[in-house]
Amino acid sequence: MEYDLQLPAKQVRSVPVALGEGKEGVLFVYSREGGVDPGEEFYHHPVDTLKFAVFDGEGNRLWVKDLGPGVIPGVWFCPVLPLDLDQDGVDEIYFLNNISPDTPFSFLYRKLEALDPRSGETMGRWDWPQNTFQERLSLCYRFYLVAGYDHGEPVLITSQGTYGDMYLQGYGPGMVKKWETVIRKSDPGPRASHLTPVLDFNDDGVDELFWGERLLSVADGSEVLCCDKYSYRGHSDIIIPFLNFETEERFIFTCREGDEREGVPRVVTFREDGTRAWTALEHGHMHFAWLATVGEDGEYRRVIMAMDLIRYPGETGLVEGEPVEYYFDAYTGEQMEMKFPCYGSWLFPIDINGDGYSEFFCCEGELAGWLLDRHGEKIKKLEGMQVKNGRILKQFACEQMMLTDEKGIVRVYGDAEAEPGELFRKRHDYKGYHAFQQRLMASGYNHYRSNISCGI
Repeated sequence: MEYDLQLPAKQVRSVPVALGEGKEGVLFVYSREGGVDPGEEFYHHPVDTLKFAVFDGEGNRLWVKDLGPGVIPGVWFCPVLPLDLDQDGVDEIYFLNNISPDTPFSFLYRKLEALDPRSGETMGRWDWPQNTFQERLSLCYRFYLVAGYDHGEPVLITSQGTYGDMYLQGYGPGMVKKWETVIRKSDPGPRASHLTPVLDFNDDGVDELFWGERLLSVADGSEVLCCDKYSYRGHSDIIIPFLNFETEERFIFTCREGDEREGVPRVVTFREDGTRAWTALEHGHMHFAWLATVGEDGEYRRVIMAMDLIRYPGETGLVEGEPVEYYFDAYTGEQMEMKFPCYGSWLFPIDINGDGYSEFFCCEGELAGWLLDRHGEKIKKLEGMQVKNGRILKQFACEQMMLTDEKGIVRVYGDAEAEPGELFRKRHDYKGYHAFQQRLMASGYNHYRSNISCGI
């Protein structure tokens, strides 16, 4: 499948959209601008505006919309979410708009907007909360759109803040406000993550939002579980729920940034009751991680890679040094050795052929574009920048990759003949987790590498 964005996009996000009558299309959020971050040491003036385009299931473009100069083209300034909140069989496209083209940092003109996916026409606009307005830039403009289900009824969640004060609001059908939750910087417990997995983790019929190491009920915003509530106050860069398929135990993995007090672990896996299963390392900015399945034939071993980001101020800007990487047995925390022909943090895991073992796609360095097997051997060279991965085209049984080339042609790659094995089916059948996460991949860093698609 191919989609032509008709410009050399350096930022591409993609989510499925329900078009009604059982038809599904795809929304692209894209720009020539690679992405603008609100962090004071990372912000730069954008070189292009953000665009939306919806394609039908055959790859035909239905419409395109330029959001204009008022919307800063970055994931934190403009989260996007498809959701059928009114339950009519057609998704609304919710996004954070700024209707003032001359004031990109405005709060007065910042609006939550809903579009009809069939035409791109505006269906509604609502004021966006101004609760972070007094914060510094990096804390002020970090916004999320998420969703979940309360006994089958959809809930739209808007949120503001990641590192300091954090605000979340839940809305039901008709945009009726159901709840509001405020977590102050002075409150105990971890801060948010850059990822927002959603899953009914405790089997009560209500989804939980993984707000970092804190699980919130989408029904009323209440705290269901908070890991390390009184021993960690930092930010959780990565959060991944996963299972032990032999014992059916559930786990939550995180790697951390901030709160570097002595004795505070940087890599932690929790049991489903929030107690620690294992910890590792007491130093570092653990910036990126993934969960993969490796081993010899017939032996499945789940492994976690965690990367310590080395970053320091250079003469005119921040400089990144060579990453320091660690590998752990996902269930025990035992440190492992993995031999890849490049940095593990340049890879992301994906199960292309459905055999339960991970293949790895390389995004950087001399091997960029190569798909490798679990032993690091080359399988095939592909062209393009990663957009997302997972089960993208439902007519194919196993995981796929979406890549965009330098001309703005987006392609989906996979194994058309692949058949899912037992482990693959267990991962992808579990409570619809993987299918739903595909809808969250235009908000935050959910789409990046294999951030939430490597879980369960």
